[in-house]
Amino acid sequence: MIRRMRAAGLPFAWFTADEEFGQNPGLREYLEGEGIAYVMAVPKNTSLTDPSGMKGIISGFPARLKPNDWQRRACGIGTKGFRVYDWALLISDDPDHQYMARRSIDDGELAFYHCYNPRREGFGELVRTAGSRWPVEECSGAGKNEAGLDNYQVRLYHAWYRHITMSMLALAFLAVARATAQKGSRSLWTTPGAGGDESPGRT
Repeated sequence: MIRRMRAAGLPFAWFTADEEFGQNPGLREYLEGEGIAYVMAVPKNTSLTDPSGMKGIISGFPARLKPNDWQRRACGIGTKGFRVYDWALLISDDPDHQYMARRSIDDGELAFYHCYNPRREGFGELVRTAGSRWPVEECSGAGKNEAGLDNYQVRLYHAWYRHITMSMLALAFLAVARATAQKGSRSLWTTPGAGGDESPGRT
């Protein structure tokens, strides 16, 4: 998919993904070879070497941080408002590779991210990129619930591709319809009738 997007000339600044992809060495190698910056979640037993050469498991590094090493930042808006966490940057022995720790302000639960950052983007951009995954997952969930994104029984790629494309198109239409309704417009649902009145129309 990434190769097709690049071949089509589709511009994007970052790649982001969950732990399943974050611990995939083949994917990381491909992205780094192509110069594609990424922020991917990684499991807590990921190995990390700091600039002094000290090696350890990433889950042990937050205990070495000072209180002011943590920054409270929002990483996007969810269904209940802004997603706010405490974030800390963990420096590795490779300047192109950084790691982040994310701490829940409710229960202190930790999560970790591997960042390939060859452009040396700022900490805020890394946090923003990490948070950009949630809207995509919410959109996928809405597609399954509202547009049958996962309701297919096909095995051939072309059949699957057509189903996914039509479901995404249906979801896009629903999103536009909802946004239009919230603005008080009826243009999606009505057409001018005789005598200036409006009568139900087809979309």
